[in-house]
Amino acid sequence: MLIRSPKELALLIVNQRKKLKLSQTEVSNLVGLKQKTISALENKPESTQLDTLFRVLSALNLDIQLLSKDEIPTTKWKEEW
Repeated sequence: MLIRSPKELALLIVNQRKKLKLSQTEVSNLVGLKQKTISALENKPESTQLDTLFRVLSALNLDIQLLSKDEIPTTKWKEEW
């Protein structure tokens, strides 16, 4: 999935947490943070510290892969609308 903003990343995190049927409190317990920290990450991701982000991603079994924009496959329409 291509993520281009903190809000898109937060949406992915929320969706993964729900997919795993975990509450914010359960995730916070897994990573040793307060529930309000998880809530802040999901609702105001632009202010999240990187180490908090990586701890939550790990708890949700997610990894980050960075690619050069040159390496991102582009989808081109084959038909006109």
